[in-house]
Amino acid sequence: MRDEPAVSIVLVNWNGWKDTVECLASLSHLQYHAIQIVIVDNGSADGSVEKIREYCRGQLGVTSPFFAEQPAAQIPFAQLTAEEAAATGNVNAEPGTVTVITNQGNLGFAEANNQGTRYALRAFDPAYVLFLNNDTVVDPRFLAAFVEVAEADPSIGFLGPKTCYYDYQGRRDVINFAGGELSLLTGNTVHIGQNQPDQGQFDTQRVVDYVEGSCLLARSPMLKQIGLLDPGYFVYYEENDLVMRGRKAGFSAVYVPTAVIWHKVSASSKKTPIKTYYMARNRFWFMKRHAGWHYPLFLIVFFISSFWLSTAIHLLYYKSPDAFRAYARGVRDGLKGPAPLPQTL
Repeated sequence: MRDEPAVSIVLVNWNGWKDTVECLASLSHLQYHAIQIVIVDNGSADGSVEKIREYCRGQLGVTSPFFAEQPAAQIPFAQLTAEEAAATGNVNAEPGTVTVITNQGNLGFAEANNQGTRYALRAFDPAYVLFLNNDTVVDPRFLAAFVEVAEADPSIGFLGPKTCYYDYQGRRDVINFAGGELSLLTGNTVHIGQNQPDQGQFDTQRVVDYVEGSCLLARSPMLKQIGLLDPGYFVYYEENDLVMRGRKAGFSAVYVPTAVIWHKVSASSKKTPIKTYYMARNRFWFMKRHAGWHYPLFLIVFFISSFWLSTAIHLLYYKSPDAFRAYARGVRDGLKGPAPLPQTL
């Protein structure tokens, strides 16, 4: 077998062990072997760490519509506190080892990913880091497809897959994401191909504005150059910010249709006032940091039309004063930020 560039896979778990062990089971089928898996647990209260340990010890089976239930297998497992992980240097671990880093509270998606990435870069010195949502199932060939494309062009900094819904009205072939478009005039993002059955119409590899954070392969030397996710976002827009910083540094983002995953979209964050708040606030933060001369135009368009349309949707359609208040707070706080990008490495 030829040498494979090392890949560290970083997952964040928060009260979602059933999703996480199904994701781990799908990763066990990968046709790519030079991997290390780092799971950051954000202070779960559902026994997640114990369940993940049981799975790795072969004491917990996994059922999934994507693969037959298999005999439990022993997987190398390590558990570290946040303090232990921060103090860890180079680690000589078996390929496929699962390392769980435990936090006392919820650091948010961005900082938890950073925590796992910092550990992976120090411990394993991988060529690539894969940010992967725990509520995904992967095709066995997806990582090999990613690395093949990345190795062919060193200017590629980010790679994203064809993402299908885990369950779209009983179907597994409906696309959620086939690359992303982003407007620096409105701040709106578009999932190319969203809700379309996969009939091969998005099977062309291409450069895109961004790739989604649910599954994003990043080149490690680039991350060391541009930094990691901005933890100030907490959740939402953080991957857009990261990709934009990479693009400004001369790296591209590429959609790879031969890499396929399935995503339980928003399994950890339904439509809530908290989600409404962060989506509104972080849109402003992103635009203020990256839109340049478009930013004044964005403000004009937003306050002439977008704000009032969203207000009507929250109050008249959803009849949710709580959602509107969260939205208004998000806009207010978004106008104040963002803070300068902190040191993330």
